[in-house]
Amino acid sequence: MRKNYLGGWTPCSVILTLIILFSHLEVVAQNLNITGTVRDVQGAPLPGVSVVMKDAATGTITDVDGKFSIQAPEGSTLTFSFIGYQTATAKIANSDVLNIQLLTDETDLSEVVVVGYGTQTKRELTGAVTSIKAAEMKDIPATNISQRLQGKLAGVQINQNTGQPGAELSIRIRGAASINAGNNPLIVVDGFPTTSGLNVINPDAIESITVLKDAAAASLYGSRAANGVILVTTKQAKNGQRNVQFSSFVGVQSVSDRGKPDLMNAREFAQFKKEYYEDAALYEGYTGGVPEQYRNPEQYGPNDGTNWFDVLLRTAAIQDYNLSFSTDAKTVQSVVHLGYNKQDGVMLNNSASRFTVRANNVFSISEKLRFGLNLGATHYTTNITPNLGEGRNVIQIAYLSDPTLKYKNDDGTYPIGFAPPGMFSTPNYYQVLKQTVNPAKYMILMGNAYVDYQILKGLTFKSSMNINTSNDINRLFQPSTILGGPTPAASASGSYNTANYMSWLSENTLTYNKSFGNHNLEALAGYTTQKVTNENSNINGSQFPDNSIEWLNVAANRIGNVGASDYSLISYLGRLNYNFKGNYLVSVAFRSDGSSKFGSNNRYGTFPSASLGWVVSDEQFMKRFKSIDFLKLRASYGKVGNNNIGNYTYLAGVNPANYVFNNALASGRALAGIGNSNLTWETTTGYDFGLDLSLLNNRINFTYDYYKKKTDGLLYAIDIPVQSGYSAVTSNIGRFDFWGHEFAIDTRNIEGKFNWSTSFNISFNRNLVRKLGTNDAPIGGYQEYWDDNRTAVGNPIGLFYGYINTGVYMTQEEFENQPHGATSMVGTARFADISGPDGVPDGKIDINDRTFIGNPNPDFVYGMTNTLSYKKLDFSMVIAGTVGNDIADDAFQSTENIDGVFNVRKGVANRWRSEENPGDGIYPRTRAGTTADFRNFSTRQVFSGSYLAVKNITLGYLIPIGSKTTVKSVRAYFSTQNPFMFTKYPGMNPEVGLAGLNGLNLGRDFTAFPIARVYTLGLNVNF
Repeated sequence: MRKNYLGGWTPCSVILTLIILFSHLEVVAQNLNITGTVRDVQGAPLPGVSVVMKDAATGTITDVDGKFSIQAPEGSTLTFSFIGYQTATAKIANSDVLNIQLLTDETDLSEVVVVGYGTQTKRELTGAVTSIKAAEMKDIPATNISQRLQGKLAGVQINQNTGQPGAELSIRIRGAASINAGNNPLIVVDGFPTTSGLNVINPDAIESITVLKDAAAASLYGSRAANGVILVTTKQAKNGQRNVQFSSFVGVQSVSDRGKPDLMNAREFAQFKKEYYEDAALYEGYTGGVPEQYRNPEQYGPNDGTNWFDVLLRTAAIQDYNLSFSTDAKTVQSVVHLGYNKQDGVMLNNSASRFTVRANNVFSISEKLRFGLNLGATHYTTNITPNLGEGRNVIQIAYLSDPTLKYKNDDGTYPIGFAPPGMFSTPNYYQVLKQTVNPAKYMILMGNAYVDYQILKGLTFKSSMNINTSNDINRLFQPSTILGGPTPAASASGSYNTANYMSWLSENTLTYNKSFGNHNLEALAGYTTQKVTNENSNINGSQFPDNSIEWLNVAANRIGNVGASDYSLISYLGRLNYNFKGNYLVSVAFRSDGSSKFGSNNRYGTFPSASLGWVVSDEQFMKRFKSIDFLKLRASYGKVGNNNIGNYTYLAGVNPANYVFNNALASGRALAGIGNSNLTWETTTGYDFGLDLSLLNNRINFTYDYYKKKTDGLLYAIDIPVQSGYSAVTSNIGRFDFWGHEFAIDTRNIEGKFNWSTSFNISFNRNLVRKLGTNDAPIGGYQEYWDDNRTAVGNPIGLFYGYINTGVYMTQEEFENQPHGATSMVGTARFADISGPDGVPDGKIDINDRTFIGNPNPDFVYGMTNTLSYKKLDFSMVIAGTVGNDIADDAFQSTENIDGVFNVRKGVANRWRSEENPGDGIYPRTRAGTTADFRNFSTRQVFSGSYLAVKNITLGYLIPIGSKTTVKSVRAYFSTQNPFMFTKYPGMNPEVGLAGLNGLNLGRDFTAFPIARVYTLGLNVNF
């Protein structure tokens, strides 16, 4: 065969190629370069408007000046769409300039909201649902989306209990609480319920957040929805979108002086210790004299000594970078997002970093068939000193240290530890933070693949497979130099721990949509199955040869252990939504869950719901009320569950045990308790009544909800006859009731060249304990200190329980004429005589005089956001707070310990020393054997926790960019997080919580990792 000179191309193929090429050039030649500007009704340019050619994949978005440029043939139609505005269309004539004005979508009722297993418009919602777009929080320099949500959502309380890098925030929806089954809401990411938490998700990859608050809205999540549901939707490519976005912020973090421990400096403490020993000699027969370092307090200047709290602190950096690519072709929509965040902690040698990648893809095979593939990966690393805070741990013991000591010697070396006179021996906690090695690595994967097929018109089948895995590794090494006191420990210590988690979920659903005249119907039916497995291992090592090698392979002693658990869940679900003319709305739903967590007699649970809505404003009789643009009434009922009880609670556990066989010790097994095959879910039954109202051309939008719910069948250890060999068995006996009011109002105060809008929400939550176990025995409040909360029938959950401190017995006569305790004397702490063994005051101060002394549950929780803009400038401020709650500062048990073993508060200088020198009546004498009562939990340690916090202030500027540049928009901003705190609480953080927002242990401050102020500069660039 003769070879042609076109590299294998035949003449026919060349001619065909030329024909196609000239045809294409002809089409190109017919295209027009359409330019123009999109403005609102006031004439202000609108950036970010989607401009798409109808029936084609061509599209663009407007730049910061509202300008656009697009290639389109004459006669084609362009569609202009933007959230909050009515969609507009324009047909291309013979002009190449097109200016468009978009009208405000006044009610915004057509906005689509993500709900369980689908979407609905705001107009159609009949449950208590609140949502927010991530774009509204984009400038808050927070690594966790929860921080960006603070103060934004009615009925949702979010507290930052600790400033530790990488730590989760505490979230409670409508005051949810349980005894043993947790209080955290269910997190659902792109339809997949996950336990990985919100801190592994890059906030910049999130499109929107929806919170399902009532049982009707959350019932499709059945046995996991009692504490509410948070739906996280990540970004997807939009129609016609083809762009690249880059954002970044860098900043510094520092700790405010407000609320730092108000302890004595070196001179004050030396004076206190000197007087302590002098009083011991005067009243107790002490003959040892005053230790040398305290004999002359004046040797210490006003600025001498060590502030041990400040020694552990530093100014820390924070940085964040995000890059995303979005494209919408005719058959493929794709978003790829890369993110990196690094946060150094304000405590020395503590940090966290996160690298994320996410790719969301939709492949349109035909008009009826679509495939989706969403993949997300997070590599998370931390270095956090163990046992740092939240208890009498590193931070607290450090700042209780003797301030006359130096953490650093004059020659630049560091002491190993200290043993000051009359005080506990401690290591040098500066070195503890600097030398502890505790890297942790977490690799989290989330994947979702689905097929969506339209079987018939209106009937769609969707099948998805989801997977969530986590692989965690934690290595710890502590050299001997930080494990001892004044001298090193015998050996270093180390450990190596791993944990593996995997959850897979298969879901299959049918959705049917049909309209019959004025009747509109949407039906959903589905079947799901899920399997969760956990494996873990740990190795502890000791007897290291020295401190030079940090790995366990050199440890002479190594002890290890492993563990594993799993559970399965199968579910059937269904929902029917119906409306007539869009005015009368009905929704019914159910879910039936079967779980391996529960006993064979109660393995399945059914969770139904029903809700109604009436758009009153569409009725003829409402037409005369011109100021009312929209009014909808809602009512709902539903039942949901809580399955967070552990995987094998219903079974009788078995523990290793030794016994004697043939006069020799043999290993065996013994029952650890009694099983309960009737164990089942905690159930929450709830009602909700609400209204949605828009006024004055929709410039005022108002939402109100009243809810009432009861959580029944609480898991509780009930007493059983000791003849069984055991004292208790876990059963479903207990009930809490909750009710409350929620208000949210959004206003557009000023519109035009200058814009000002406000969002405000306030929630009033109440609760009451109805039943506890078989005998209604209270939970907690039995110990004299560090057991602050008591949950008792007839009272709100978790009240503070202790003594009422009334001061000091100032004179002998006062002591003799007032009730006192067994160790009391003149000059000791005084308490109120509340009760006795028979329930009436008996003239004695003892354990019977403990009573309820505070309420950690706030009267109301609120938040407000103000947003202002003028031309290219924008400003926003977010505030949040609570009113009426109390906080117990557990550090007082140590900082007001007057036994001379710790540094103490400055006020201790005014303690009682004699009737001639009685002090201020607050602090008692230091006489041995009389001081313990003052440390017991009392009103002395309970404070008002009401606060108003300015969470964020942001000032931004749109930098002018030429219309012909590749860059579409550039915005620079300055932002500060946590700049101001207004509160009477003397501690550092009124949001603090030793147990987070756990209802049974609410409101306890026990020296958490401090919260930082953050100052950042940021940049957002669109290409």
